[in-house]
Amino acid sequence: MNGREGTAHLEWWANPSTCLARLPVRVTSTPGGAAWNAALSPGIDGEGRGSVQDLIDADPFCTLRFDDGSAVSVEAAQSEDVDCLWLRVVLASDSGA
Repeated sequence: MNGREGTAHLEWWANPSTCLARLPVRVTSTPGGAAWNAALSPGIDGEGRGSVQDLIDADPFCTLRFDDGSAVSVEAAQSEDVDCLWLRVVLASDSGA
């Protein structure tokens, strides 16, 4: 996963058949590939920002799904820029799954 960048979606799933939210992002992996910088694309307004923060507060663990269909489990956290998130790749045992 070194140096990977492009478009993807962050997905929060309630169960295997119910996706609660799907947000388009532009991602860039950090050196080593264990973390990602994600910019919401397009950016979101004030109400949307609150909704994203609510999702992260309720469950920071979500799926980062790339346009090629591949996916990785990540833990999301907001950065100082309201339209950007920091994503850390997690193992299934990290997320309680």
